[in-house]
Amino acid sequence: MRNKTLLRIGIAVALLAFTVAGLSRISFNIEILKLLPANLRQVEGLSLFLKNFALPNELIVTIESPDSDAAEAAADELAAHLTEHGDLVKRAVARPPWEKKPAELAAFLAYLVLNQPPDKVSEMLAGIAPDHTAATLHASLEKLTDSVSPQEIALLSYDPFGFGAPLAQSGLFSGEQQSEFASADGTFRVLYVESAKPLTNYKQTIAWTNEIKRVARDWSAGRAVTLGFTGEPGFVADISSTMEWDMASSGICTFIIVGAIFLLCYRRVKPLVQLQGVITIVFFLSLGAAGLFLRQLTVIGVGFASIMIGLSVDYGYFIYQKSLTHTGSVRDLQRICFQNIVWTAGTTAAAFFALNMSSLPGLSQLGNLVAIGVLVGAGVMLTVFVPLAVRLKKVEPRPSIIERWIASPSVMNAGACATLALFALLAGTLIFKGSPAVDFSARSLRPRHSDAYDALDRLQAKLIDDSDLLSLVVSGDTEAQVLDRLRAAEAKFEAAKARGLLMNFRTALPLWAVPENQRANLPRLAALASDAPRMKQAMLDAGFTEESFALTGAVLADWAASAAKPLPIWPANDTSQWIFRRMVRHENGQFLALGIVHPEPQKATQLAEEIEAPGVHLVSWNLLGSELQRVIPREFLHTFLALIGIVFFLLLIGFRGVRDVLLLALTMALVFVSLAGAMTLLGMSWNFFNLAAILLLLGTGIDYSILLILALRENRGDLADAQRQLGLVIALCAAAAAAGFGSISWANNLGLASLGKTCALGLVLDALISIFLLPRAWKLFHPRAAP
Repeated sequence: MRNKTLLRIGIAVALLAFTVAGLSRISFNIEILKLLPANLRQVEGLSLFLKNFALPNELIVTIESPDSDAAEAAADELAAHLTEHGDLVKRAVARPPWEKKPAELAAFLAYLVLNQPPDKVSEMLAGIAPDHTAATLHASLEKLTDSVSPQEIALLSYDPFGFGAPLAQSGLFSGEQQSEFASADGTFRVLYVESAKPLTNYKQTIAWTNEIKRVARDWSAGRAVTLGFTGEPGFVADISSTMEWDMASSGICTFIIVGAIFLLCYRRVKPLVQLQGVITIVFFLSLGAAGLFLRQLTVIGVGFASIMIGLSVDYGYFIYQKSLTHTGSVRDLQRICFQNIVWTAGTTAAAFFALNMSSLPGLSQLGNLVAIGVLVGAGVMLTVFVPLAVRLKKVEPRPSIIERWIASPSVMNAGACATLALFALLAGTLIFKGSPAVDFSARSLRPRHSDAYDALDRLQAKLIDDSDLLSLVVSGDTEAQVLDRLRAAEAKFEAAKARGLLMNFRTALPLWAVPENQRANLPRLAALASDAPRMKQAMLDAGFTEESFALTGAVLADWAASAAKPLPIWPANDTSQWIFRRMVRHENGQFLALGIVHPEPQKATQLAEEIEAPGVHLVSWNLLGSELQRVIPREFLHTFLALIGIVFFLLLIGFRGVRDVLLLALTMALVFVSLAGAMTLLGMSWNFFNLAAILLLLGTGIDYSILLILALRENRGDLADAQRQLGLVIALCAAAAAAGFGSISWANNLGLASLGKTCALGLVLDALISIFLLPRAWKLFHPRAAP
């Protein structure tokens, strides 16, 4: 006896250690692209963009005020206030870094000139030759007088020799008042806040973002400004925190609903407490296993908790119903329940594991999560809950009103008629109104509520609406390869523009190092440093101040210092890195460049197909939606057919006959037709997420039919006896599973919520068809069966 006790303690400790180890490894991955096939061009391009240019340590703070001067002052004050918190903020930037100190732009200007074609540099050098210096300075003074662009005026005041001319080509200075820092009217300002320390996981990101929000909102109290928070840390904080809440709330809600259903039907507290205790064990064991084997949970995996609880409790309901009339030992009850539970759990787990055949990582993850939960649930229920159910104090079973109602012949007949009428209504809706709409737009990938998305929408409305723009992502193994691809892309864009496919474009080519140009230009530009005294005196004679020479002098000094550097030369100061942060990557073996393309209406897809090449991607969320609409239905069809093949192959082996397998196929066909009709009737649409409902229903809903067919085979077609045995169990199972799926219908992610609604609706329809129509159809398929 003592040895058995020690063994049980050892097993419990091992399972506890296993669970804790698994739970400690779980983290959330909010990148929606992780749910999609990595081989899709749009997924590949957008993944490169998000991985390299999303800036996970930079929070964007928006400041809005009715008065432009007040907005500008508020942005500067908030930047200074945040910078004082050195433990939180590395830097807070409210205006271009070079605006107050133009000399900080020197390294970038020197780099741009160095990168120019040699003939362009020759033209510039001719303009500052001794016999042309006065004319060049006079022309700059005239531009200062005539210009209405604050940016051009600010630059010419410190750069009268025109070293900054390549800036116009780079697209950094557009000549407009609107920039990445302020709207055209100045009432909307943007502040970029960089974390003092790298944010390595979502919990750190949530904590840092919340603290920045607290500091900023404390500062804004009493001020007539409106703050918004967006950027990558804002998205991570919003989505990750709501994922945690969605998982916890859906699991708790399902737990409560399962308990309420049990009490309503059986009116006993002790077995309910034991059942919920076992479900808790199943949940943590399953989650621990998921943490050890899967590591990260994506947004679609958040539904795992409620779905797994809803499915695992099915076996508990079945065991408890059997235990009410069982008079034998624990082993006898385990043997009686084993066949049914192994068949249903095995079929369900096989169906969910089969989702690994899909190229959709999100679907594969959900399949693995639920399959693990189902197998753990079946094992724990058979080994732990069966002994508990047998050892409960025996009380003469008193059928509840629901149990008597569901086993009543009159109710069965009325239910069959009502279910047939409902099917006719839904099938008619499908015929006359058509199938549900299909929506693969980015909308289903967004959260329902997110301060970060709201702030981003406001930023786009005030600064630039990029919803119609495409992002060019160019990658390569070397700097030279990226340069060649940028040049090829530029040529294609010019040709496409001539053919009316795009309005305008801007690539990072002007910012990318060109070694051959640098090699030709550097000796001439470095030698120019010796001419600095003459150039400074000429500026003073023309009426410029000595301070105005600071930028020019710094540019000349940079060229002189670069003479000994190996090629290619890249600027490394903070201002240059600030400019490059969203456009160029050239360090640590990463070579990427970005660009912006404005296509003509309805031409984006054609343009993307023509431009794309190895290492060249033209991407947007809208193009991703179009690509998904082409690829995902075909992907789901292949997975669905493979899943049908696996499930029905297993059933053929188990049933050892074709008729019952055909009956199951007919049942599922009725369910899917009814579901499609109900979605049309309710105005629901298919999206990337809830298409998975078809596969989930095939893996879960078929259990009800299997249980009934096994009961009918066992009692040779006695419908009344089968209904008494399983009618209530199936109703309870369907209610619990529907509660599990339905509890994620309020999830913050719109796609995940649609998955919950669709699955809950499908399970209810499945239960109605299985309970009321399947037994009568079985009699038709087995006319010789005698009760």
